[in-house]
Amino acid sequence: MVRRMKAAKNQRLFCQCETFGTDMAGKSMLIIADGMWPEQQVFRQLIDQAAYIIACDGAAAQCFENGIEPACIIGDMDSLSSEHQDFFSKQKGTTFVKLTGQNENDLVKAMHWSIENGASSIDICGIEGGDFDHHFAAILALCEVPSNARIHTTQSVIQRIGKDIYINHSIEKNTQFSLFPIGTVEGVFVRGAQWPLSDSTLRSGTQGLHNRSTGEPLEIRCDSGDLLLFLNR
Repeated sequence: MVRRMKAAKNQRLFCQCETFGTDMAGKSMLIIADGMWPEQQVFRQLIDQAAYIIACDGAAAQCFENGIEPACIIGDMDSLSSEHQDFFSKQKGTTFVKLTGQNENDLVKAMHWSIENGASSIDICGIEGGDFDHHFAAILALCEVPSNARIHTTQSVIQRIGKDIYINHSIEKNTQFSLFPIGTVEGVFVRGAQWPLSDSTLRSGTQGLHNRSTGEPLEIRCDSGDLLLFLNR
């Protein structure tokens, strides 16, 4: 579980996580990527809800600057400065996991690692800013590593929808959302939307841009393929 403590030297408020192991199974995990974080209100809520915090190695500097002590720093460590490696290596709550494969980026490595360690849910932040191709790759990671992972930005929550039905009972009326297929997606069903769908086939394109909820529960499912849901805050 996440607990808070003050560092005696600089009075910085840290979020320190217990040493992981078998106790990680069934717990919520927050992965922090090496990009811009969402606004403070969104980010602090993610911190408070996470049982374990996983930082991609490039995010270690931002974790340090924002007083966050992750349970794990993961990646090939090429973006981790010696200063921050030295600092976090002295923290009892932080462990380093070095994965050097070049066929996956650090976010995908962190997602695989979280699933292998029994994460019940995965939230991701820190994908904004920088080159757009990095944004796109981070979003496609949701399809590369199928799970219940959700990416949080200042504007929206992004998640993959496959054969498992998505139901949102708490969505407010007129909430804007977009639904994009990755390739060809068949048997698409959308209920509780201004423009519903029933047993539709969607192909990569702009058709799913800017739909709105009606105030009823939002239900989305498909028979095959992957959909990406962008749900505005």
